[in-house]
Amino acid sequence: MSSTNRDLNRLTNLKLVKQQLFNHPAISRAAVARNTGLTRSTTSSLFAELDRQGFVRHLGRGQATENGGRKPELYTINTHYGYIACFNLTYDSLYVMFLYADGQEISFQQIALTNHELLQVMEIINQQLATTAAHNDTEHGLLGISFSIHAVVEDDQIVHSPYYPLHGINLQKYYQDRYHVPVKIGNEANLAAIYERDYGKQNSADNFLVLSIHRGPGIGVIANRELFTGYRGMVGELGSVKIPNRQGRVTELGDVFSSDHFLARLGQATGTTINNFTTAQQAVRQHGDATKAVLTDFATVTGQLIFNLQMLYGPEKILINSPLVENIPELGALIQAATIQCGCQVPVIIIKGAQYVSLLGAGALLIRQVLGLEDVALQFQWFRKIG
Repeated sequence: MSSTNRDLNRLTNLKLVKQQLFNHPAISRAAVARNTGLTRSTTSSLFAELDRQGFVRHLGRGQATENGGRKPELYTINTHYGYIACFNLTYDSLYVMFLYADGQEISFQQIALTNHELLQVMEIINQQLATTAAHNDTEHGLLGISFSIHAVVEDDQIVHSPYYPLHGINLQKYYQDRYHVPVKIGNEANLAAIYERDYGKQNSADNFLVLSIHRGPGIGVIANRELFTGYRGMVGELGSVKIPNRQGRVTELGDVFSSDHFLARLGQATGTTINNFTTAQQAVRQHGDATKAVLTDFATVTGQLIFNLQMLYGPEKILINSPLVENIPELGALIQAATIQCGCQVPVIIIKGAQYVSLLGAGALLIRQVLGLEDVALQFQWFRKIG
């Protein structure tokens, strides 16, 4: 075997061992060898290499074997190998999450934004990165930066940004040059789909889509467990789809199907000012009869859209990621009923924890890259209540 082939073979075997350490909270070297088909001597050699890199956490000895043999030494991934930074840039907020190398949360916060000046947002991001770096407790520090944005994205480049003018700024290049780490940029709906694939239940569907409803609608599509984005990242840009309105003119779907449109109609129906989901929930509870038509209309349109998405993409299930729907349970129930009435034949599930979902998807995508585990099955765990 040539030296090149030996090197490739060793890299492949290293990936197998890292996968086992990532997926198991406690595992012995013998179990790693058994699960991967590697010899024990090869496994020990690879363990030693990963140990020198700081990748391995030693847990001590586990339970004795059934025949009374020596307790095996147990290992897992070193949570403090390094950390990553994730940012979700929405219309009016910057969501910030830092994760350890195994995907566990270090911190999370929401920062209100008063304007759409990208340079000012970047300064806030730099401040967040500096603060976390000052309290770094990991071996390798910052491993990478990942962005979720409501925009058309292709190959980590923003093709079209409806809310934040770029003014020629290359976000990926700027942060790579400044921090010397990998930088990933993804569309919010696509990253929500990545979250469901990587943080969802084991043996989850191989083909599904996530419908995100925020200031506009979008979808993230997973086909055969791979993210499908299409030409120039345009798959899922529902907000730009042209439809006829009630006046017989053509309008964009995002103009009539969004959380803002729903809140405006709810305000009209109740004669109140509704500008957030908390007041929307209160209005639904206090003005039930007046709001019924608004909820029913929105649910009917959503049900029809979900049926059409089922016919277009053939998913095994469809998930809804929306703080609006999450905060008004009555609306979620009406949507699920409407999908059945429209003839939808696959489960429709409402994701809980909408504010975290795309951040975690961004984190999973980046962790795979920085650990060199892009194309293997990983079981991410996160202990905050989310579904």
